[in-house]
Amino acid sequence: MPNYRTYWDEEIETMPRKKLEKIESAKLKQQLAYVYAKSPFYKKKFDEAGVILGQIRSVTDLPKLPFTTKDELRQTQAKLGGLGGHQCAPMRKIIRIQGTSGTTGKPLFIGLTRRDANLWKDLFARHGWTGGLRPDDVMINPADFGLFIAGLSESVGAEHLGMTVIPLPLVSSGMQKLLDIMLEFRPTVMFSTPSATMFLEKVVREMLHMEPMEIGFKKGFLSGETLTDEDRRHIEATWGITARNFYGMADVAADMAAECDEAAGMHFCAQAAVIAELIDPASLQPIELSDGAEGEIVFTTIDREATPVVRYRIRDVVRIEAGACPCGRTSFRFRVIGRTDDMLKVKGVNVFPAAVKEVISSFAPGTTGEMRIVLKKPGPAVGENLHIKVEHGHGLSEAELEELKDTLTRTIREKLVFRPVIELVPPDTFPKSEYKIEYFENLF
Repeated sequence: MPNYRTYWDEEIETMPRKKLEKIESAKLKQQLAYVYAKSPFYKKKFDEAGVILGQIRSVTDLPKLPFTTKDELRQTQAKLGGLGGHQCAPMRKIIRIQGTSGTTGKPLFIGLTRRDANLWKDLFARHGWTGGLRPDDVMINPADFGLFIAGLSESVGAEHLGMTVIPLPLVSSGMQKLLDIMLEFRPTVMFSTPSATMFLEKVVREMLHMEPMEIGFKKGFLSGETLTDEDRRHIEATWGITARNFYGMADVAADMAAECDEAAGMHFCAQAAVIAELIDPASLQPIELSDGAEGEIVFTTIDREATPVVRYRIRDVVRIEAGACPCGRTSFRFRVIGRTDDMLKVKGVNVFPAAVKEVISSFAPGTTGEMRIVLKKPGPAVGENLHIKVEHGHGLSEAELEELKDTLTRTIREKLVFRPVIELVPPDTFPKSEYKIEYFENLF
């Protein structure tokens, strides 16, 4: 095996916080001046908020700026068409238009100039290297190559790192072709959401009559969802891989964070390109990025030409790990614990479905890890005990099922501070997701 270097960009990845803050402060001032001059959307927003750009001197002044939401950007695109009022670069400079997945509404279009696209490729390489991807790896990319960034953007980023990429969109190739190519080339990297690995596990057994680890994957490039500890153990044992969680989004940067070999939270890898803040999702007040802090993460691009965003609320609630990491990287680490979009308020208690699923998954093999929260009306307020359907494991007796139900109820009450109504259902009641986790069964 080649003796690869430790970091993709050692200087930026190990830079002391104070030195990085000076670089980011200078780039922030330049980006804000550019945005104010080029974007009618942001000029109006800043003027209405009484922003004086001369008073924004460093990253510590970010709270003086207004937030931006996805709905606002959708509205300006609906009103003006195309990329909307936050487009800053002329179309002749924009070489690619992509979009969000649209899982929480109409897709949001984003543009990339050549400089933007080159930066994204480097950010992929930085976060990919952090997560253990190397030039001798081979990866099939089964994502849709339409607007979705997981297709084209992740493929060209992986090529930039030096990997061999086989573009094979499942939506057009079909499952049999995907399996045929897997057997032909024996890729080393599994590129998937954590939940889709469960779906693929079943497919491999049913269609190839093989155990998943016989395919020969070595590494899990798992993104799009939080990788829980229980899911990591299951995926690694089933596929014989080292599973790592990766993070990014079209609205800000396709690739921004990844777990290193320590697997103790995802390192923020977009230094000098994106600034991250933490806020209280209720009061919107800043929270220090200190060890153990929890809050909503907010992003500001500081090196984006086509469609920059300022204090952009993406609704992910995270827990920060800020202590020194043995890998030598100096960025903070974080773990996504839920989304404010999904959050329910059960008799005054904030409940994140991802946290509920993590508890349920921890009881495997007594549970399959699959569950649905049954809602009789739209959230977030739920005025009664939360009804949760849980798939139990195979071969449990009536007595074991009753004990599992009681234990789940007690554990959720102790860990998440609400009392659920658990309904156990047989294995394979819920369809396995080919993409992202489905948390809810809506009766309204």
